[in-house]
Amino acid sequence: MSDYYKTNEETLSVTIKEFVDEWYNKQEYMLVDIRESEERQEKGTIKGTFNISMYEIPDKIDMVPTYMNFLMLCQDGSRAEQVTKYIKNNGYKNILYIEGGIDSLLEAVPELKVN
Repeated sequence: MSDYYKTNEETLSVTIKEFVDEWYNKQEYMLVDIRESEERQEKGTIKGTFNISMYEIPDKIDMVPTYMNFLMLCQDGSRAEQVTKYIKNNGYKNILYIEGGIDSLLEAVPELKVN
């Protein structure tokens, strides 16, 4: 797992600047939107995300692939930080969250918004 970018116990997040400069269209990763479906419908969705409620993650944690990086997202980053800590505490190192969440991400990369 040493091939993964910044994936160790100490590092939990990437900034919006790091995402734009070092990740966006440059690395293999999956954006994971952990908001509830109602929130996604109300506030819009992000292009290319895998959608899963943060409340489903404990039941499905064994299904997390270890062969790629996952960048967790919620509206402002706070829930994504909690989920990232939970997943890392369960032995996964290929999980980070994007600081500032979807609001900040869409300011920096507006073309990611689907609706």
